[in-house]
Amino acid sequence: MMVYINFPERIRKIQEELAAKGVDVLVGTRLKTITHWSGGFVPWRSALIIPAKGQPTLITPLLDSGRLADESWIADVAGYGALPGIDFFDVIKMKVADIASDGGTIGIEDGTTNYLPEGFITHHEYQTLKAMFPKAELVNCTEITDRLCLIKEPAEIKLMRQATAIVDRAHEAVRQNLRIGMSEKEIAGLAEKVMRDAGSEFAWTFTGGQEIAAGERTWWPLGGCTPATDRLVQLGEPVLVDLHGMYGMFLGDVSHNYIMGRPTKEQREVMTAYTETAYKVIDEMKPGKSLKEVTQTVHEFVANNNWSAWVLPGYGHGIGHLGNEWYPCVADTPSPGNNEPDFILEPGYMQMVAVICNRPGAAGFRLERPLLITETGNEVLSKLPIEPGIIECDTGMVFRDR
Repeated sequence: MMVYINFPERIRKIQEELAAKGVDVLVGTRLKTITHWSGGFVPWRSALIIPAKGQPTLITPLLDSGRLADESWIADVAGYGALPGIDFFDVIKMKVADIASDGGTIGIEDGTTNYLPEGFITHHEYQTLKAMFPKAELVNCTEITDRLCLIKEPAEIKLMRQATAIVDRAHEAVRQNLRIGMSEKEIAGLAEKVMRDAGSEFAWTFTGGQEIAAGERTWWPLGGCTPATDRLVQLGEPVLVDLHGMYGMFLGDVSHNYIMGRPTKEQREVMTAYTETAYKVIDEMKPGKSLKEVTQTVHEFVANNNWSAWVLPGYGHGIGHLGNEWYPCVADTPSPGNNEPDFILEPGYMQMVAVICNRPGAAGFRLERPLLITETGNEVLSKLPIEPGIIECDTGMVFRDR
């Protein structure tokens, strides 16, 4: 897929924000920041140096600096290593010294989030940077990247469509092949191969790659991460299939659910609660509404239907390129680095709408679908049905959808 991302224009925007905040240079360490402004796959501890005026520098381990010099749009890729004079801090000092040696303001990225590989500056890194530039002031600039990443560029939306289509293709392969006796790992492997064949670049290691759960692993009361195990799929139980791929550094994330055989009365009740709540969340995600308004409206809907014991009180998280995950969540209480209830939905904003509906002993279902806010409403990028699939199992072990 041919898309054009104007990285110099991206840099111009953040440089304007840095200048407005009085920051002379940003030492960006977050995965989100490095990915968004470098355009490269950077899996190591690295730093992106962005001066308020001038060209940026990507600092990354020597062993990967050659690849990133070729694949990233950044012209200045500086390698560091465990050698005198070129360790991580030596190279940072070389790149920042002309700007901050005699004072000035250095931007850093500090904070908290549920997302493990965020990349906030460590205490050791902060102390070392402060010691290297004792006359400089260190200022937290985390909110700059967060704000600039919220509204997606047209090229980013195209990449998200492609990433989602790749994951949808894998879901279709799972639907066609799902059977009694398959292991969760076998389902994960099937999906992973289909996505790789379709162009996926990476399966998110921070969630265990492909998340597959069968039976009791689907209905933990508070949800949970479900990396695939050796557990075998049994007749009559739910199966949760949560697949992740990546295309052009953008993340595809789609979850779908099944019942293996004819659903019981209790399972059908959970299916109803799950499906109607999912449609309610999607319907409420409209431009002009705040995340808090969406959350409270869905809370009321769930409570009025007596589903509060099954449905978790949060309905989505952020989505985008590698590193641009989780923030902000669809919630009605503020939480630094996680929730921003007062954020007003606007065209170009993208949310991973989510519903977790679990009834221990019966079934657990998970919705995750990328949703784009449009001028008049929204668009769910995944084309899979919301309703859980039913795989009927005859005595001859022939499987078909009903």
